[in-house]
Amino acid sequence: MSSSSSSSLSSQTLKIGLVGFGNFGQFLAKTIVKQGHTIRATSRTDYSQLCDELGISFFRDALAFVEADNDVILICTSIVSLSEVLNSMPLRHLKRRTLFVDVLSVKEHARNLLLQVLPEQMDVLCTHPMFGPESGKNGWIGLSFMYDKVRVRDELTCLSFLRIFETEGCRMMEMSCEEHDKQAARSQFLSHVIGRSM
Repeated sequence: MSSSSSSSLSSQTLKIGLVGFGNFGQFLAKTIVKQGHTIRATSRTDYSQLCDELGISFFRDALAFVEADNDVILICTSIVSLSEVLNSMPLRHLKRRTLFVDVLSVKEHARNLLLQVLPEQMDVLCTHPMFGPESGKNGWIGLSFMYDKVRVRDELTCLSFLRIFETEGCRMMEMSCEEHDKQAARSQFLSHVIGRSM
């Protein structure tokens, strides 16, 4: 595990397509918009009214969403629905290289699925914000953010995305998906053992 800082490098304002506008997607979107990035959202539930209130474009149509020329597509779905969501996206209509980012808590599964489904020219960044709407309600300072640059050729876009979390004060932790899942399994095991002994 290593810490990484991109503060010495420039960043750009991003156009981020957010897939899955439930509680966690909304939680991230509010901070991303506050930093000046553009969000375009899609979800199986119609959030168009909420998106209007937040200054976010909402797409009901998957093709229009994919053709919206996003720099980043941020996937905020559940682990269970990830495969279905990815396979339902008309990915062949992407106009250019796009950085796909997931925020799931199980990393190897997400990485393997992204590499299997996405066209090879798409970049992949696996992340796990180790906080949520409750623990991050008063800000993200000191909260852990894990990431793995699985397949990244457009460094500026990737660093600009990571900068969102760095700017909010997250503790940035670069580690492989494998290492993340091993550490998570050890932590869950210890919690289980301690819980059973009480």
